[in-house]
Parts: sequence; C-alpha cells; structure tokens
Amino acid sequence: MDVESEYNAKFEQLCNGIPNNKYILEVTKLCGYGEFNTIYKKQTLLDLYAIVALQFDREIIQIFFLNDITKEKIKIPISNSITIQDFIFKYNSGHELIIKPIYPVPCKIVYRLYYDDGHSHNGTICELSNIL
Repeated sequence: MDVESEYNAKFEQLCNGIPNNKYILEVTKLCGYGEFNTIYKKQTLLDLYAIVALQFDREIIQIFFLNDITKEKIKIPISNSITIQDFIFKYNSGHELIIKPIYPVPCKIVYRLYYDDGHSHNGTICELSNIL
C-alpha cells in the first residue's frame, strides 16, 4: 500500500468511527451560517460551550437546540455535571424525538445546535426568527 492509500484508509476509518463515541453537531449562528463540529458523548455541557467558543472565537450568550415539534428553544445549561449524551437522551427518550437529526438516512446523524453571540449584521440583530 502506498503512502497516499494508507492515509486515505486511515482518514476514512477516522470519519467512519466518529459516531461510535462522538456526536456530530452542526453549530449554527443566528444569521444562518453553520459549521460541523464533534464532541465526545461523555463530555459535559460546559465542554460544549468551550468547544463552540473556540470554534467561532467569540463569547457566547446562549447555546440551544430547537424542539423539532414546537420550534421552542431548548436552552443548554452551563454545567460540568451533565454530559451531552445525557442531555440529548433526556429529550429523545420518549416516543417522539424532540431533537432530531437534520439530514436523512443514509447520512450520519447530525444534530443542529444554535448559538447566540449577540452579533448583528449592518445594524440588524441576528435572531432565531431570521432563520426559521
């Protein structure tokens, strides 16, 4: 196996293994711009805040999911005692998924997470209503 083939095989293995112990999140700003990020399922909600702050290099006012049924905010508390896995499970343990994957099968499961950094564009405050 040549070096490039070895690299491609290892990179594919890395990508295919992500769902085993991490969540894939599409972190979306209130202006609609979003990027993928991953977090270990056992990391805390406090870790999530730190990851998002590092990703966008901005102070965060609030991070939340949207209730897929009611479109209401599910605010994510700043907590070092709750894992992201426990938080998602809390909302998805009933008959209906409250926090649903945003891409269809056969795509890997990706949850959309919103974050508010208080940013504005040309004097217009970015709000959730702008992207719903």
